[in-house]
Amino acid sequence: MENNERSMKYFMIFTLGAALILPFGGEIYANLSRGFAYFLVIGWTLAAGIKFSSLPFKNGMLGITSYVFSSVVLSIIGYVIIHPAVRRWIENHSEYFELPIIDWVKYWAAAFMLLFAAYAVYFARMGLMKALGKMKQNGEQTASAIDSAFDDTDKPL
Repeated sequence: MENNERSMKYFMIFTLGAALILPFGGEIYANLSRGFAYFLVIGWTLAAGIKFSSLPFKNGMLGITSYVFSSVVLSIIGYVIIHPAVRRWIENHSEYFELPIIDWVKYWAAAFMLLFAAYAVYFARMGLMKALGKMKQNGEQTASAIDSAFDDTDKPL
């Protein structure tokens, strides 16, 4: 599969996932646990950043940018669809805790900022891979220099 195709495949998978995870995370934030809701969004962001970092720079940036901005739009649409159904279900089985609007704004702002953190994850993994490659190359060069230093053949200087 070509890198462009992989980038778009990852974009579609992670965007659809975010369109579901962010609204459900909002309901978890409101009714169960704020920490778990953030953990869910952070986990999704880490997975996206790591997956996109396996692509070349241009394809990775295209995929992440498409993912982040499409996720913002689709997660709002997902919220409009998911929220009434979840609210009805919770009210039938328990008590629904209505959050003040400021808490909803805090959650959605944090969730959207966490989506942008996929860029940081992408660059961190790319940097780590480059550093590990450099260390491996330096180790091989050092081993070669040590082997040639103890070579018994007479070579003129």
